[in-house]
Amino acid sequence: MPLASSTTSIRADPRIGHRSLFAGLALLLLGLMYLSLALGYRLYSPEEIWTALTAFDGSETDVVIRDLRLPRALMAPMVGAALGIAGVIVQTLSRNRIASPDTLGLNAGAAFAVVMASGLFGVVSLPGLSLAAAVGALLTSFVVFGLAAAAGGISPLRIVLVGVTFAGLFDSFVNVVLTVNETMLDQLLFWLAGSFADRKLGLALNGLPFVVVGAALAASLARPLDILQTDDSTARGLGVPLGVVRGLAFLAVALLSGAAVAMAGPVMFVGLVVPHAARALVGLGHRLQIAAAAMVGALYTTLADIVARFVIYPREAPVGAVTAIVGGLLLLVLLRRRAA
Repeated sequence: MPLASSTTSIRADPRIGHRSLFAGLALLLLGLMYLSLALGYRLYSPEEIWTALTAFDGSETDVVIRDLRLPRALMAPMVGAALGIAGVIVQTLSRNRIASPDTLGLNAGAAFAVVMASGLFGVVSLPGLSLAAAVGALLTSFVVFGLAAAAGGISPLRIVLVGVTFAGLFDSFVNVVLTVNETMLDQLLFWLAGSFADRKLGLALNGLPFVVVGAALAASLARPLDILQTDDSTARGLGVPLGVVRGLAFLAVALLSGAAVAMAGPVMFVGLVVPHAARALVGLGHRLQIAAAAMVGALYTTLADIVARFVIYPREAPVGAVTAIVGGLLLLVLLRRRAA
């Protein structure tokens, strides 16, 4: 009888289900990363991939797999995880389920900072561009939330309206800079559409610390973010230092969004789509929601990167175009639900 009771309690333990869920997501991600190495203009066998990774001999096949496909197979899940976590935090801070780093103008601010740093100050190193992107995202977040608060309080609708306005302004500024500097236009046009193609492995390795620090900071804020889902007065009454928590959360979003933009350009709407899927899988608790957003985001961008290779085959579409189509459709559905 005690054995039966113990078995029942184990089956009812939600941690078992969550472990199985994350294990399944991890296996699925590994499968997609393998497909990212194998699929493209030319298909490669498992043997060719293994040889390129373990016994590189400088052949064309080995160069394509190790120098072209391996960086994007690593970078796509990193960018997706970063934007997924950033989306969770942004939606919690704004208490708005249609908010994201895109709709709040954070990605556009990061992209504008990268273009300005490259075009006006000659910054070409990844650490420099990553820092510029993080600073651009951070400053944009402070401006958007500050203006929304000054206009009569932080309401979900007001934040999105201010964010979309700034996104449009920054996009216009970027277009002006690139129009004036045609050399930059040639270099950055495909990057600004969001892409993992032709990225170097060093780009992913240098971007990794920004993503790790941003994710760790987000995870450390899980409990206060749970409380912030209520309202400011309740959170304050429960002892949450609102200014400190929001400042650290903004910093986490800036690091994550800035690193993602520096590595791949503005990959659109990942931060909108992924949090909805994460909440559907694990609920509203941020400890699990952040972890789920990282996994789902990694899966989403890796799959989108694979799809982008074939939608206009034999040419390749920017991955940002694929994610923008899915995210735009979801945004329309969410807006329709809110209006109903």
